[in-house]
Amino acid sequence: MKQPNVIMILLDGARSDRVQESRHFVKLMKEGTLLNNVNTAIPYTIGSVNVTFSGLYGKDNGIDAYYKMFRLKDSIKVLPEKLKEEGYFTACDLLSDKIISKRGFDIHQSHDEFNDDLRKRHPEFLKQCKKESGDKPMFIFLHFTRIHTLTVSEVLKKYEWNDKEFYKNKEENLINYDKGFQEAGSYAELIKETINELKIEDETIVIFFSDHGTGVGERFGERNYGSFTFEETIRSFYLFMGKLIIKNRINSSLRETIDIFPTILDLIGLEKIKLPGESFSKFLTNESEKLEDKEYVFSETGALQGPYPSPKEPNVFCIKNPEYKLIFNKSNNEWQLYNLTKDHNEKENIYGKNSKIEQDLQKRLMSWINRE
Repeated sequence: MKQPNVIMILLDGARSDRVQESRHFVKLMKEGTLLNNVNTAIPYTIGSVNVTFSGLYGKDNGIDAYYKMFRLKDSIKVLPEKLKEEGYFTACDLLSDKIISKRGFDIHQSHDEFNDDLRKRHPEFLKQCKKESGDKPMFIFLHFTRIHTLTVSEVLKKYEWNDKEFYKNKEENLINYDKGFQEAGSYAELIKETINELKIEDETIVIFFSDHGTGVGERFGERNYGSFTFEETIRSFYLFMGKLIIKNRINSSLRETIDIFPTILDLIGLEKIKLPGESFSKFLTNESEKLEDKEYVFSETGALQGPYPSPKEPNVFCIKNPEYKLIFNKSNNEWQLYNLTKDHNEKENIYGKNSKIEQDLQKRLMSWINRE
């Protein structure tokens, strides 16, 4: 029996708290299961995508800082390599050919985010892949970059990191951001229509996902990507769709991006690789299956505009459980603790009271940072 196609569509920079702003995406959500509390291990694209495709944290796969984009370890096997070995035709179209290694891809290409029309390019690319794949199942990775493009044009080119005008205009920034998400939702609906047009919807697992969120001025010193590890940039989402995937379901249980690789292997019936993540495939395909919160999840960042020694090394780390988050800024030895259930916007730092939860999270985070 032919294994299912896997088509992954990255909506670069899409915030999990803004999905409801696109009527197109809201419509799509009814066709699958949305996990809207997936903690990204690294809140910028190169790091995040490589975690998703390796099933390993940045330190373990070699890419834990922006300037380490070419450090993917030879010893690990990324998702396209695994699928190609299993007989898949593999292809991607990216913002940059540096986003992910060419390892395992039959077609590895990139587009010009400012001049290429992805609403035309990607449907045609899907048709090309179907033709070239022959009888093989397909793995296709599409990178939709409109939110990224608007961010670069409207934020990075207009404001320096310390321009107070940007941080004063959070409401206007959010309105502009939502315009980009409207375009992302419309594009996502078009991609799903193309899959239906190709008559492969019943043999395809479709995954729309976010690599990281985008700041709109919530934190001074952060213009868009995750220079720190606050919720607006580390909380992401994954929408799974397919013949066997439960429809019209939203789940907010705490998961993380290292869980995606083993989940995909389970969904397509391949032998598991030893990985630290936990598959939630049974939840996606079984109406009665529960999905519990993970006890702890981790993030780190060594972003392009982050504090020293970023982007050469990761320098801001966090551990999170369903109630609390502890952040460690290594550059200035600063700790921040937030009660996420009472303080959604992370405004009140309650670190320093020597509480039991503070001690526990600190011990676990330092053990994670210093692991061999």
